[in-house]
Amino acid sequence: MSELTDRLSAYGADMTGALERFVGDEALYEQCFGMFLEDPGFTQLGEALEKKDYTGAFNAAHTLKGVAGNLGLTPLYDAVCAIVEPLRHQDYSRLSAQYQAVLDARAAAERLK
Repeated sequence: MSELTDRLSAYGADMTGALERFVGDEALYEQCFGMFLEDPGFTQLGEALEKKDYTGAFNAAHTLKGVAGNLGLTPLYDAVCAIVEPLRHQDYSRLSAQYQAVLDARAAAERLK
C-alpha cells in the first residue's frame, strides 16, 4: 500500500474494500480521493441548508454519501449518513451540527493528502 492508503487506513477508511472496487489501482484511487475532497457537493450542501432547500440538501448529501462509501472513507461516510437520514425523514432540528460534523470529517481526510 502507498503512504496515503496507509494514512487513510489509520484514519479508519476501509482501504481493502475501496481498493477492491478500484481493482487495486492505487494511483486511480488517489486521484479520485483528491477530486472528491474538492467536490462542489460539500458547498452545495451548505448553501442548500442555508436556504432551507432541504430537497437540494438531501440530494447533495446523498451524492456525497455514495462517493464517500465507494472510496471507503468510513468516518466521512458516517458523518454524511448522519445528515442524510434526518433530511430523508424531515428532521431539521440538528442540521447545523450535522453539517459541521461533515465538514470536520472532510477536513480530517484532507489533512491526510
